[in-house]
Amino acid sequence: MLCKVLKLTNGDTLIGNVVEESRSYIEVHRPMKVVLAPRISDNHMFSLSMMKWDPLMNFSIPARIFKQSIVSVSEATIEIVRVYGEAYNEFDSDNEPEHDIKIDDESQSEDRMSEIKEEIDRMRMAITSSNNHILH
Repeated sequence: MLCKVLKLTNGDTLIGNVVEESRSYIEVHRPMKVVLAPRISDNHMFSLSMMKWDPLMNFSIPARIFKQSIVSVSEATIEIVRVYGEAYNEFDSDNEPEHDIKIDDESQSEDRMSEIKEEIDRMRMAITSSNNHILH
């Protein structure tokens, strides 16, 4: 695996391990977005932080990034690779809530849909019932 810095057309700077490359895409394992913020105390210094590129994706499966969205690919410096490794390990050791997310199966979705339809019917009844009077 090669740790690379990718600049994307949307302005994002990513760092991650390139695990596969084809004519149309690059697969990056655990891509992280690099965020640079200027330090208030020093005009020439920046703080660097890394976060999951997409918090909704499964972080253990490589992300496929299409080459049409990539402006440049370069080697990461040793220091950036070290910081990436620390962030990578931090995400590994975290007990992320993503493991606790409950995905509705089909029957639960149907039950929820029935509940919503019943609530809509109750609302319609309340709106159209003869007990409602419009005052002007």
